[in-house]
Amino acid sequence: MNWNKWYIKLALSVLSGLILSLAWYVRGAAIIIMLAFVPLFWLSDISLKEGKRNAFGRGILLFYPAFFVFNLITTYWIAYCTKEGAAAAVVANALLQTLTLSAWHACRKQVENKVLQAVMLIAFWISFEYLHLNWDLTWPWLNLGNVFASMPGMVQWYSITGTLGGTVWILICNFLVYCDPLTNREQKKRPRKVGSIVTLAVLIVPMLISLLMYRLAMRQIDETTPIEAVIVQQNTDPWNEEYRLTNEQHIQRILDVAKPYITAKTNLIITPESAVSHTIEMGALRNHTFMEGDTRFEGFSLFDSVIATYPNLNFVLGLSTVSISDHKTSPVAIECNPGQFMEFYNTAGFYNKKGLVSHYHKSRLVPGVEKMPFPKVFGFLEKAIIELGGSNSSLGTDTAQRVFEFDVDGKKVRVGTGICYESIYGELMGRFVKNGANVLCVITNDSWWDDSPGHGQHFEMSRLRAVETRRYVLRAANGGFSGVISPTGSVLMRTKYNERTAIQTLVCAQTRETFYVKHGDYLARIAVVLAALGLLWTALQPFLRRKRTKQEVQTFDR
Repeated sequence: MNWNKWYIKLALSVLSGLILSLAWYVRGAAIIIMLAFVPLFWLSDISLKEGKRNAFGRGILLFYPAFFVFNLITTYWIAYCTKEGAAAAVVANALLQTLTLSAWHACRKQVENKVLQAVMLIAFWISFEYLHLNWDLTWPWLNLGNVFASMPGMVQWYSITGTLGGTVWILICNFLVYCDPLTNREQKKRPRKVGSIVTLAVLIVPMLISLLMYRLAMRQIDETTPIEAVIVQQNTDPWNEEYRLTNEQHIQRILDVAKPYITAKTNLIITPESAVSHTIEMGALRNHTFMEGDTRFEGFSLFDSVIATYPNLNFVLGLSTVSISDHKTSPVAIECNPGQFMEFYNTAGFYNKKGLVSHYHKSRLVPGVEKMPFPKVFGFLEKAIIELGGSNSSLGTDTAQRVFEFDVDGKKVRVGTGICYESIYGELMGRFVKNGANVLCVITNDSWWDDSPGHGQHFEMSRLRAVETRRYVLRAANGGFSGVISPTGSVLMRTKYNERTAIQTLVCAQTRETFYVKHGDYLARIAVVLAALGLLWTALQPFLRRKRTKQEVQTFDR
């Protein structure tokens, strides 16, 4: 076969994208991702053998079809919310992944040692994923380690490495399969059995370790402090109901759904993101200084009446909030009247018999929806931000992952609450635990994506957060799936899609901190250093080769 034909190259690239997509979609098929990059490595070989210049540019042409197919098939559902956002996410994320692999392809031209090639591949890709976890255009949904979200039993060691450890495993396995004598004719000189045994060992041993860690984690679950919780799935249509119903009507719906499940022992009621949709001024709610008849606040008396009957109740509420100040408190605060500034938030509020006693503002915002990326550059596009909670501007953020504290039989229990998109950030969710959280909540509104794979993928991500932190995760979704997840990532309870219901559950406060919680994305920090060294080493290679050639010529002349 003539591998230099353009349609053969295109077929190999598309094949890689299809394997990546199947690994993400089909439950139980995640393991096939261990083969997904092999066709791209073959393409890299073909291109380098052609000996043409501009390896980086040629890499972009070779690899982009793979990542475009991957992004399109796995995240097309964003279009249910915003077609423009979906197009931008698919095109831009595919390009970023392509640039990462193309950089490795170009460096590979200068580095012949296979071990160094593998190290550089891992370092470049992990550095890219780390960037995606932390910059203004953050979109780590398709970070490779997330693929095992539906199969957490395979990756219990995420409690040590986080999802970036899964990315390392995937890339090592792909490179070993590519180098294996059974798949690479150039490796005939190596003993076939040895190469294949090493590949199988790297694939199987982490799964065996995961099995042992699962059994150990099950034995280490602390059952001394049980917490009775009710998770509300109110199933409000975000397009036709959410902003047409008053806050009082929203709260009445929450209580109608929750009341059949409340008992005298219920400690916690968890509502979805933006469950109380119309914007509330934080100071007025906290201090009870709102005017009588203000419809945004009227429904809170309904909470008070339920708490009067069940005084141990604590509500985790999804709120849209605003703070008002006489000065500009942050770059996203907007001047609404002369000398009056407003800053809007996506908030989790903690409400009990003392009123609103604590809150946490979402700190990892969705680019282009809740936050304008790189505001100094794109600030003129601020008006294009989708209206959330009455705001046509970027939202404000919190400065720390705050936890909510309450008593259970005389013991202090703390709950950390990630809001929607935050649940795909392992290190961020780990900060709740570092700040004392014994239980994690995720409140979200997945109804924007309709009955698509989006809400299912999002639910599965919370299973990885449970493994990383060894905490129970209580997930309240307006639509999509609500549920209860154990510290090993097992789904204990889950609602149906498009169902107005609640879950009553008993979970236990956990106190142990995992290695990952303590150290966060340490693998990424190592990878960034290795990537920098790899780039420096590659840049020096032409100079070193010229120096060696000059020395050889001088030796020959003598």
